[in-house]
Amino acid sequence: MTEETVTYNLTFTAGSAMLNETHAVAEAFLQCEGDWNKTKELTFRENLMEKNRLSTNQRVFALMKQRISALNEEELTLLVDGNMAARRQMVLLAICKAHPFIFDFIRENVRESFYSLHEKISHSNFNEFFNEKKYIHPELEQITDLTIAKIRQVIFRILEQTELIESAETGILRRPYLTEQVERVITKDNARWLTIFLYSNTEINSLVSLYS
Repeated sequence: MTEETVTYNLTFTAGSAMLNETHAVAEAFLQCEGDWNKTKELTFRENLMEKNRLSTNQRVFALMKQRISALNEEELTLLVDGNMAARRQMVLLAICKAHPFIFDFIRENVRESFYSLHEKISHSNFNEFFNEKKYIHPELEQITDLTIAKIRQVIFRILEQTELIESAETGILRRPYLTEQVERVITKDNARWLTIFLYSNTEINSLVSLYS
């Protein structure tokens, strides 16, 4: 998959990481044996996402479906049955699979900052990334400054909630700890996803050799 063939979708602005909502819907999805119609019915009937308005439920459910559908069976099981750290990591993985814009930002900018020994990222990191990408992705060209600020706010909130940064305010970088099980599951899927957890190329190649 190359930049030229990917169209960035910005549906993630409908919500941040939504850890609890993602877990609740994923659990319902397994309970309904992979039937999304039944999952939606159960989610709305039991108000699993704890939203008050129907329109909000519909918008958030569509986002949850988009993200959860991006995970394979092992990743989905980790999301539902794993500890809190594994759940966070599977949510970040689902987000990056569903939203290439966020994947590219973490892989190309956040990870590069980490290995350039920068202690934190700031709004300037995002602004630089966005300005580079809008020349490659025409879908970004007409976005207003207000929407750009919203996109940036949501992404920094996601990074905070999935513990890639200390907080949206400080932007201090934190590398997550992945268990051997999580490493194996992700590597067997596609080792490139390890880049969102700030793994180096050397580490990724070692894991590919280990699990191939």
